[in-house]
Amino acid sequence: MPIVSADGYLNRLLIKYCEEALAHRTPTRTSLRASVENAMAPLLPHGKANAVEIARRIGMSRRTLARRLSLEDLSFSEIAEEMKIDLAKHYLKGGDLPISQIAWLLGYSEVSAFTHAFKRWTGMTPRQSRAQGYRTGAGGAAKVRHRRRSPSGR
Repeated sequence: MPIVSADGYLNRLLIKYCEEALAHRTPTRTSLRASVENAMAPLLPHGKANAVEIARRIGMSRRTLARRLSLEDLSFSEIAEEMKIDLAKHYLKGGDLPISQIAWLLGYSEVSAFTHAFKRWTGMTPRQSRAQGYRTGAGGAAKVRHRRRSPSGR
């Protein structure tokens, strides 16, 4: 059923931003990673970019997706977080979107949750980043810290 309050202009704008952000991703991505990112991009603003839904959209179970990503030393959460970081930086650089809308585009229901995540990723708030004209570190890649469990499970 069509959504009565749907905004065609906003939808076209969001698709344009997502396509631009995906075009700026490094080309060394695996085809599985690219499939996950492509399935994830349109679901982020609606908060539905979860492993179960993405796996379903690319034609596999959540467990198979996790297993195949693991073979490539990846996890769904790492891909999701790196994609959000890249999109956040891209949206903030553009300067034409309010931070509340950027938070929504990335799937955050509260601006404070986005602000907290962005500060964890970069060490500054989105407003500080925008004011400074955000510059990434060496190579332009976001540094994402993840705790890996040892083989013993600790």
